[in-house]
Amino acid sequence: MPDLCRVIPNEICTMRKANRNDKDTVVEILTASFQKDPHVNWLVAQSKRKNKLKTLVEYVFGESLERGEIYISDNNKAAALWNSDKKEKFTFRFIVWNLYFLFHVGLRSTIRALTAGKKIHDFYPKNQRYFQLYMIGVFPENQGTGLASSLMNPMIERMERDNIPLYLETANSHNVEIYKKKGFVLFHTMQFGSNILYMLRR
Repeated sequence: MPDLCRVIPNEICTMRKANRNDKDTVVEILTASFQKDPHVNWLVAQSKRKNKLKTLVEYVFGESLERGEIYISDNNKAAALWNSDKKEKFTFRFIVWNLYFLFHVGLRSTIRALTAGKKIHDFYPKNQRYFQLYMIGVFPENQGTGLASSLMNPMIERMERDNIPLYLETANSHNVEIYKKKGFVLFHTMQFGSNILYMLRR
């Protein structure tokens, strides 16, 4: 996969592609960013386990390494997980990680997460390439500085050039207008518990 900053030479390079060695940093950023996220908290609400949010983020980090791309800002203050249409391989690592998630989050939250994921992906293309902004986060003290936009812009440009659609979901209504300014359009909403999940594509 090409380096985003080389694909778009005029883009100020404020990020790098993350690898497994960046796991702790990425997990720390996203765990801090999603502490108050309505949908993520609903997913793990039935779990009484400690560090359940961190466990969820660790799980999706591993999934994105297999299915997509992960980017982190050069100052280690922001991170984005992008998933693609690629299917995760049924490997020993896959089995271990799913069992780890089940054990550390609990059966009810695992079922809730799997069911929600299935409902969301039913609206994705079946025979077409796509990328999904799975998670994007900035440390709370660094929000509003343009880091999230910097992480999104190169992928948006690259997918527009290659004519590949982008999808994302948010449970924060004020984020919808922010994403619309990036060229995303709202195409569906879903109800999960008392929360509305807004689904957008570009």
